Amino acid sequence: MSSISERKAELRARFLAYRASISESEYLELSQRIIATAQRLPEMGSVSVVHAYWPILDRREVDTRPLIRWLESRGKTILLPRIVSFREQPDEQRARARLSHITYPGEQGLRVNRWGIAEPPPGEEVNPSIIDLVVVPAFGAGRNGHRIGHGFGYYDEFLGNVDAVKVALVYDACLVDHVPHEAHDVPMDVVVTENEVVRTAYM
Repeated sequence: MSSISERKAELRARFLAYRASISESEYLELSQRIIATAQRLPEMGSVSVVHAYWPILDRREVDTRPLIRWLESRGKTILLPRIVSFREQPDEQRARARLSHITYPGEQGLRVNRWGIAEPPPGEEVNPSIIDLVVVPAFGAGRNGHRIGHGFGYYDEFLGNVDAVKVALVYDACLVDHVPHEAHDVPMDVVVTENEVVRTAYM
């Protein structure tokens, strides 16, 4: 394992431990504050098509549901990812890591996949070229714009092929100065915590 991979694994474990340490009330409060901050981003008002993720609540993933509802109420088109090919190990061939992009069918239309992730049912795939902004899931992020994800490469495969503003939502305790990165890692333009907005060097 390379030193970069080792450092990423250390950060992932640290961020996961933080998530596990917060109470339900803390989780709700922090998520609300992060979403309120994200809603104030000028980009949220100017975009038309937003790719978001549906949160895994029992893993304390930042709760994006209020943001999705808020964007919908303002006439934005919302897309959610659907996993096309499942990878069982992070080091499997990266080219297999593919998401499709489906128009949000409403909460009742979502289905839980084998990884416990709620996603749209099979449907017409939307060309990602129309996406203006992507809300990217992350365990944590660096002020240098790089994030810690699951390590399977789904989002890097996707984000490397879209010209859209990339926004990561993370807890302030999971924001560090620097996240190591490799050639395939795609940096964020904006990192939002409950306390601040970090516009990275990639913006």
